Amino acid sequence: MIKRVKELRPDADIASPKFREFFEKFESEINRGISTLCVLSIISCYAQKGIYGYKILKVLQEETNEMLIIEEGTLYPLLKNLERDGVINSRKQTTGRRRKYYFLTEDGKKILNYLTGYYSKLTKAISKLVDIEVELKNNYLYCPMCANKIDLATEDIRFCSVCGYNLEQELKERRKE
Repeated sequence: MIKRVKELRPDADIASPKFREFFEKFESEINRGISTLCVLSIISCYAQKGIYGYKILKVLQEETNEMLIIEEGTLYPLLKNLERDGVINSRKQTTGRRRKYYFLTEDGKKILNYLTGYYSKLTKAISKLVDIEVELKNNYLYCPMCANKIDLATEDIRFCSVCGYNLEQELKERRKE
């Protein structure tokens, strides 16, 4: 984001190399993990039909109101690494043009749930420190041990699928609410 800011005034803090370098490094560190989470989430939304790389970039840009923009030179290595790690798979399809479409694997779905849960709980935990409000959706349970996001609509949940934590007490308390 900071890279796209136009230097409107030469005396603005953001115009100084010192501030600009710090801001760019900070944004890069935060965006690295968030980008992975967002890309997996977008691929998940296109579950059955899959989604190709350029469309991922456009959806990300649109859904984040241009706050999170990934360059093609960053996206394709990320996709390649996710595929190598078994989180996603791909296949070439012809729909007007021959493109590589990406899909979440079963492990990828579990990883996305964990990452989403972890990020949600982390954001909620630091919200008071950075003066923001975060409300977690009530139709999920977040594992108290590992923060895995668990859909409460799923039947017969007893244990966290990621860490094996017994969720019976949390589920019992949730039903009382």
